[in-house]
Amino acid sequence: MKTRISFTIVLSTAATFLAWQARAQITGNLNTTSVSYGSPLAVQTINTGFGDSSGVSNSQNDDYNGSELDAGYGVVSGGSLYFFLAGDIQGAGSLNGNSQNSIQIFIGGGGSTVGQNTLNTSVSPLNAMNGSTFASGMNATLALTFNDYQGTLYTDGANLQGGGGGYIGAVGLTDGVGSGVNTSGASFSLPGFQLALNNTLVSTMGASGAALSGSSSGAATTTGLELQIPLADLGTISGNIEVMADINNGTLTYLSNQFLTGLAVGTQNLGTSTFSNAGYFVVPVPEPSTLALFGLAGLATLVFIHRRK
Repeated sequence: MKTRISFTIVLSTAATFLAWQARAQITGNLNTTSVSYGSPLAVQTINTGFGDSSGVSNSQNDDYNGSELDAGYGVVSGGSLYFFLAGDIQGAGSLNGNSQNSIQIFIGGGGSTVGQNTLNTSVSPLNAMNGSTFASGMNATLALTFNDYQGTLYTDGANLQGGGGGYIGAVGLTDGVGSGVNTSGASFSLPGFQLALNNTLVSTMGASGAALSGSSSGAATTTGLELQIPLADLGTISGNIEVMADINNGTLTYLSNQFLTGLAVGTQNLGTSTFSNAGYFVVPVPEPSTLALFGLAGLATLVFIHRRK
């Protein structure tokens, strides 16, 4: 039995309406999503040290190998942050000896003084990365982690501003593709949160740590992880939105060399549970002053214990 301490945000009627009024279709495919992302905001610099995906699945479907982060996109529209992370993630199954990797995404704002520049959370599994530091200027207010276990994409999160967090929900995958979110059993509520994954990338990256190479890598990758996150879920931030992403192992104790923004050419897997001075990229916000209206500050919260078997 695992005990998770988490919280549910009680949003004002106005904030809820604004965050939910425009819901675009997200698919995990840059070519079919209804969001107009434009050019990537970050592009990978080096080849992955966690293996190139061959796009092969077995009878479990979704048992894919290899993990890489190719490019990051983001746009704010209709009261939500839409975020696309091109690449793929190794799922757990017999093909990989039931060993999966995971993606972490940290989100904050340049004007925030109440988030975290050094990660410190009690929420598992993200607490395995406590002590990690972001580059100066980024104070993260929300952390998310994703892993594909035998054809289901699971999501956990941590509120880095007010504390708490836990299991958010899951998406079933068919041949590596799925969208929506099933919140049954969730212990951490992010109202309006949606995700999609297209995990079918056949990688063309070369030697680990070398300068980015391959005809389907970097900005040429058009499949991956896509999120819709209402601004109300991001915490009290102001100015533009800052994002940092990485790939870790399943227990979040062995970091790869796949970060966005990318690391220096020649960098191999970090092999640690923590990162230091990690860079980030910026998602422009059309009207920065409106972000404060969607903050968590001043909103009532309910704290409860949820047990998962």
